[in-house]
Amino acid sequence: MAANLNGTSDIATIALKIIEIANGTVFLSVLIFLVVSGYVVSMLLKSGIITSFVKFSEHRRRQRSKQITEQEKLLEDEFLKEYSNELEYHIKASKLSNYLNIKNKDLDLLTYILSCRNKERAVRLYKIGQDYLEKDEKVGIYRLKEVYTDKRIKIHSGVGTFLYILINIIGISPYIYLSFLKIKYRQEIFTIPDNLYITMFFYFIVFFILALMALWKSLKPTAAKNFLEMEKIGTGQMKIDTLDEAA
Repeated sequence: MAANLNGTSDIATIALKIIEIANGTVFLSVLIFLVVSGYVVSMLLKSGIITSFVKFSEHRRRQRSKQITEQEKLLEDEFLKEYSNELEYHIKASKLSNYLNIKNKDLDLLTYILSCRNKERAVRLYKIGQDYLEKDEKVGIYRLKEVYTDKRIKIHSGVGTFLYILINIIGISPYIYLSFLKIKYRQEIFTIPDNLYITMFFYFIVFFILALMALWKSLKPTAAKNFLEMEKIGTGQMKIDTLDEAA
């Protein structure tokens, strides 16, 4: 019993020391934020909302599979024989769209994604950078919009990175300034209210989210460029064949 009391006393002493540290309140605010976030996630898991969302996604895919099956039956309809080519196109597009889990029925795009060695990454990159791509209808391939040259994409990415750093600096600057004042006037009585530390923490969180949004926006053209440069199936074998011929 005495050992338990001593252990509890030690924990309480450590907790008090942490609170007494200049940035102890910030530490506790971060800890509370993480605990609350973890609690919310655990509640969502227990409530079944996330599980229900997964089941709903699976249900939608099964529904699409049923629709594709119904479309295939149309090919056997004698009255629709003259549209067989068009029906085959749409059935192929629907099957690939369902398989790749992407809401797009452009067979040229789906065929390109299917040809990528890492099709999951190709889908992710396309979803991120699709607004910066355009299709050449004559040859049926996708390319970057004309205004987005390699130089402009690099500038776009550089500006986004600069804004990310700048916004974060603005977000943390009040804490840095107060810490500077605390060090400068350490010989005098200079106290900072705990509420102010908590306010600064949430102030920084807001700016951190804004910084992420700016960075995310700036990286979309890069995602589009990387999508077009995805390694294709068969590229590796072509390299091996080239090395064998060179040998």
